[in-house]
Amino acid sequence: MTQKTDNSKSLIDYKINLKIKVASLWTALMFLYIYADYFRLMTPNKLEKMINLQTPMGTTTPKLLVIFSVLLIIPALMIFLSIFLKPQLNKWLNIIISSLYAIISILIIISSFGNEWQMFFVLFNIIELMLLILIMTLAWKWPRYNNL
Repeated sequence: MTQKTDNSKSLIDYKINLKIKVASLWTALMFLYIYADYFRLMTPNKLEKMINLQTPMGTTTPKLLVIFSVLLIIPALMIFLSIFLKPQLNKWLNIIISSLYAIISILIIISSFGNEWQMFFVLFNIIELMLLILIMTLAWKWPRYNNL
């Protein structure tokens, strides 16, 4: 907790635990994923393609739905894992998983860029990429105990 010694009416700025910061970033990321996918339903022919079992990866199959499910389950679990895992595993899991999702975001940005109806999706992915980079950075700089 930071305290001021002057008589001003300053607000207290509490120090936030790194695990809470990282979990909060994963939470924000999940909201972005959900809203981006929701808004994407409002683009031309998206609902028709869904009704006809078509995805950008091909025809919808049970196996493909499992893959899509795993892609969203992992960041959802990272909210929990970022708080409860031991620091060493937490650090590397956050670096590795956020790096993989950053690559996915970059590929989505590249493949969606230039399509007028997908510019909102590019915006979501740019913000997602910034959050993922912040997760990587916080995890990389995870504080260590000094040798006492």
